[in-house]
Amino acid sequence: MVVKWKSDNRDFSRIILAGDVGGTNTNIALVGESKGKFEVIVECVYSTQKLNNILEAIDDTLKQAFQVDADLKPDRCCISAAGPVVENVCTPSHIHWDIDGHEIFKKLHIPTLVINDFMAVSYSLPLLDVNSEEKILQLPHTAGFISPQVGNMRAIVGAGTGLGVGFLIGQKGKYVACPSEAGHIGLPAFDPETKALKSYIAKRVKYYTPGVEPAVSGLGIANIYHFFKDVKSVPITGVLTEVDAAFDVDKPSIITKYATENPVCGDIVRLFIKLYGRFASDVASCLLPTVGLYLAGGIVTKTEKFFLEENLFMHSFEQNYNPVIRKVLKAIPVYIIRDYSVSLYGAANAAVCVTKVAPEFSPKFVS
Repeated sequence: MVVKWKSDNRDFSRIILAGDVGGTNTNIALVGESKGKFEVIVECVYSTQKLNNILEAIDDTLKQAFQVDADLKPDRCCISAAGPVVENVCTPSHIHWDIDGHEIFKKLHIPTLVINDFMAVSYSLPLLDVNSEEKILQLPHTAGFISPQVGNMRAIVGAGTGLGVGFLIGQKGKYVACPSEAGHIGLPAFDPETKALKSYIAKRVKYYTPGVEPAVSGLGIANIYHFFKDVKSVPITGVLTEVDAAFDVDKPSIITKYATENPVCGDIVRLFIKLYGRFASDVASCLLPTVGLYLAGGIVTKTEKFFLEENLFMHSFEQNYNPVIRKVLKAIPVYIIRDYSVSLYGAANAAVCVTKVAPEFSPKFVS
């Protein structure tokens, strides 16, 4: 467990207990909010696989906060996790326990909301300062210009262990985020190389038409490696022997680590980014996120250099058979999120924005 104190400010209208449950780490934080501005006060990081339930992490975080300031008491709670949410209960695919909002409510006696992880990231988007390069980077279009933000639609695409998609609609300062399973739509194939990859992945997943996630994700990078080995017959020498010996779950981090110095690792990452760009283009064509299409996840931050190299991502993103749609795509702002705290800020914002919750929750849970 790691405790991070991030703010001494206590002048907040409300304090929110926000959580982000991932396959590796569970982050629980107390987030202060005042006039629509959010600030993490304290954040505790736990090894997810060592937890028996979410209440262990919540109890310990509140204990850590109480030892420093007895007045740090949350008045609402929102926990996000990767997995479907039904009746305020999330069943994650990567851990052996559920996240039950009703149990948390009974324990803390504060309104509690459980949401999908990409719903949380979606709620973070209005809070991001697009002019802060420390937290976010706008990708220039292939013609060199930066698209302005217009309209009321934002979308988020994130390749990590899997592939997630979410979108957020704003109207007069109020927001509604919507979940999506777009990461499981069909894998786009647009040239001989991607068509061969699609055929290869179809055999690996034993299904006639693979989804995009087995190519655009950590799993996807591992699959692309196997494609290079089995179909392209690249020699397994040098650092590739390390990649080959690793479990598939560990291959992506090794490949991205050596991408700048090993030509094959670099080509694997480039093919991944080309497919990422095509998929993001399809999402943008469906949703028309004229405020911005945001790219999240650890892979994009580790391979940012390749996204920018010769406008690789944007060249793929701007392609469409219809010249009118190509013009539309070239008007959509595209951002890389560099700030890893977005899920916590998004969960906190969701706790403020979402007013329709389970029946036993206090009617005071309204902004």
